[in-house]
Amino acid sequence: MKTLLSRFTLNQKMIVAFIGVALLSVLVMNFLSNLYYGRATEKDFYNIAEGTTVSLNHQLDIYFQQMAKSTYTMIAGPLRYTSPLSDNEDSGLIQEWLRSSDLSTEKQRVIKDILNKYISFNYPEIDNMYLMSLDDRVLQAQGNTSKDVVETQPWYGLDFTEHLQLQPTFYVKGTSYPVLSLIIPIYDVENVGLAGKLIINMRLSEIEEIIGKMRIGQTGYMFIVSEDNSVVYHSDSSYLSLPIEKTGLEGLSLGHKNEIQNWNGEKYLHSYSVSELTGWKTVAIVPLDEMASGQQIARNSAIIAMAVLALLIFVTVPILATRFVKPITQLKAAMDKVQKGDLTVQTNVKPGRDEIQLLNLSFNRMTKRLDELVKTVTQMEIKEVELQLMQKEAVIRALQNQINPHLLYNTLDIIKSIAFLEGSSRVERMADNLASLYRYTARFDQTEVSLSEELEQLSKYLDIIHVRYSKHFESKLYVDSKYLGIRIVKLTLQPIVENAVKYAVEPRNGKAAVIVSAYPDKGDLIIEIADNGQGIEKELLSKLQQELADITYSTGNNISKKDSLGLVNIHNRLVLVYGKGYGVHLSSFPGKGTVVSIRLPFG
Repeated sequence: MKTLLSRFTLNQKMIVAFIGVALLSVLVMNFLSNLYYGRATEKDFYNIAEGTTVSLNHQLDIYFQQMAKSTYTMIAGPLRYTSPLSDNEDSGLIQEWLRSSDLSTEKQRVIKDILNKYISFNYPEIDNMYLMSLDDRVLQAQGNTSKDVVETQPWYGLDFTEHLQLQPTFYVKGTSYPVLSLIIPIYDVENVGLAGKLIINMRLSEIEEIIGKMRIGQTGYMFIVSEDNSVVYHSDSSYLSLPIEKTGLEGLSLGHKNEIQNWNGEKYLHSYSVSELTGWKTVAIVPLDEMASGQQIARNSAIIAMAVLALLIFVTVPILATRFVKPITQLKAAMDKVQKGDLTVQTNVKPGRDEIQLLNLSFNRMTKRLDELVKTVTQMEIKEVELQLMQKEAVIRALQNQINPHLLYNTLDIIKSIAFLEGSSRVERMADNLASLYRYTARFDQTEVSLSEELEQLSKYLDIIHVRYSKHFESKLYVDSKYLGIRIVKLTLQPIVENAVKYAVEPRNGKAAVIVSAYPDKGDLIIEIADNGQGIEKELLSKLQQELADITYSTGNNISKKDSLGLVNIHNRLVLVYGKGYGVHLSSFPGKGTVVSIRLPFG
């Protein structure tokens, strides 16, 4: 063999060696791909199918739970929150009907109206709603309550339970479309005992829309079966509500979660997950050949790659091996040094127009230029950071100096004492509140305070306004106690509420309301200050919104020119302290009022 090899030139040896290695590599790759591709395909399908079915179950569970929660206000009666300006006298009729069978026909009609309004304003897929008491009385939302129709529905015979239940797909007597039932327990608001249940019959349109957005392969699909193996959902509507063995799915075993099985003369991959809420199985199924279609493509690609590789070796190896390998290796070594941070490295350049030499020359120029740029950029970044820090500190100080009032609150304490001695409680209370506000604004020791401190001062300011407009002015603070420890830039809320008083309450001689509320949103806290004044004119609203947007992206360098505690000032301070994702958002509705939203970070 050595004698035979010695007769060939180096280029011929390289060609034979490269072709041999390429052939062996491609053959081994083809063998291994056929061996493991099937396993990988099966595993990938299970991963995709499991993720898809779990996601679908999660969406459906949330959908059913949200629908159930949306009814709690309606069925709880007086426990629900109502505005003091718009109380609902009919809110307790459902509870009254569940307790007593002597409710008048007129009141029963009102209950039906309540149920029908819920259907109209919430979920269009709802077909009908039923109230059922512990003594088996049933009140139907739409149409007259027909006992022979109600008693044929599968939920009628179910025991009363404290848990949310779902009745799989069925057909209501006299109808041609399938529905499923969401069964919601109802509790007595007086003794918190089980009082009855609310049954919502809904069409499958929402489930069909959710599943319709999910695809597995070209012909794969998903369907849902209940715990007793009846079909809850399938794209073929003739399968609905039937046991699986009485449909075209007969012979498909769902005993194992993930498996390959022969069905209808073909191998199928199937996987399912079980819903925690309903216990239903969401099944994904797809032909094995469809998922493994890439196996033949991979085999053919390997053969083509082998032929192309052999051709390239025959043509290019003899010509390029000697010429390119050595200078490229040298260049690679130089690049490795650059990668490690050595920008002073240079390559040897020989005269000529050879591309490798030109590449070496360009490499040398590049490293030299990079070295200069890195030094320049580093110096500029240091200067820029220093400048930004100085500007931000100056702006924050200017803002705080701008908003800190320098009033003689000691004089207010004297007024408070005189009012106490003379028995003028209103003057005493106003002086006390105003002195507290001045002390709060005059503190320079901190930029941020807790939300509870800010709300405490806001309450004192509102108390002053209530004294001024004692007959008609209304204010409410709806902030959960769990948010009170959140940090907020000092003097954020009071100036906004003061604007609301100036532009909404004063023009109406106090016949207005200001409401402050808070709720979480995407990991942040939103605080809203709403009034029911005349709103802001369209042109002025656009101007203010533009100013807020400009502040967000300009770091507020011109804020020192402002001499008020306006929205722009407050927004600028919030952006400086918390970043561009936070600050003030302004909305207004002509003739109805204005809402100022403040976004704060939880941390």
